[in-house]
Amino acid sequence: MTSDTRDDIELSVVIPAHNEAAVITHQLDALAAQSWDGSWDVIVVDNCSTDDTAAIVTAYSQTHPQFRVVPASARKGLNYARNAGIAASTGRSFALVDADDIVSPGWLAAMGSALRDHELVTGPLELDRLNPPALAGSRGRRDEQDAPSFCGIFESAHGNNIGVRRAAYNRIGAFDEDPRLLGCEDMEFSMRAWIDGIVLFFATDAVVHYRYRTDPRVLWQQGRRYGKSRPMLVRKLRAAGRPRPSRFAGWRSWVWLVVHLPDLRISERRAAWVWVAGNRLGQLEGSIRYRCLFI
Repeated sequence: MTSDTRDDIELSVVIPAHNEAAVITHQLDALAAQSWDGSWDVIVVDNCSTDDTAAIVTAYSQTHPQFRVVPASARKGLNYARNAGIAASTGRSFALVDADDIVSPGWLAAMGSALRDHELVTGPLELDRLNPPALAGSRGRRDEQDAPSFCGIFESAHGNNIGVRRAAYNRIGAFDEDPRLLGCEDMEFSMRAWIDGIVLFFATDAVVHYRYRTDPRVLWQQGRRYGKSRPMLVRKLRAAGRPRPSRFAGWRSWVWLVVHLPDLRISERRAAWVWVAGNRLGQLEGSIRYRCLFI
């Protein structure tokens, strides 16, 4: 890190954290090992943790002064914590990563340098380092040479690997804290950036090692939550007068669930079935709740 003062930070890395004491040191160590020719700091947002998350980061900051912890204790919420961390940061740009993932060597330089030329940046998610093989392949794999898209309509940044220039963030608005969007909040933010005319840049060297949940019950709940939020996103596209996906865009997944029903008996395949089923049920629930058919 360069010796610039906090008032002259080029990039702030913001990490929302709720009860991440068991794993957060891995992410902190990975960031501390980074090098870049720009000035940077790290803000960990303690979002109502009841474990030692805040204490661990505070102790870490004694030997790594560019790291600090800020509280976000009014309520639990990922986007609330993200926005609180962004508000507490001073970087001309900021990047968001999660406490339970690990940035790869070179991530900081790739993300920070890309933000010098682009307003919105994302990078690849690597699945094999932190997940067993069966779990790593449970949501399918795509060639991470470009950003994912929402049904081919607009490109979307990964919420756990996203960089934004502060001027762009101020222009398009903060991350939406509506709990109904939990699961597709990164897509919703990317949608507003797209509507604003911002082109998402994919930095291939800004790699984050992504950790999946391992408990089938948690996978089910997470998949259901993600699915439930997508019809709300489609409603927002409709309200903005933008193209929308087909109402039955997910029909192949319903067929897949029927064909692969026997996979529930095989532990190595169970996670994939549970994830898809949770997503499909969630989208059905969301379609009914938000009166916007998207299954």
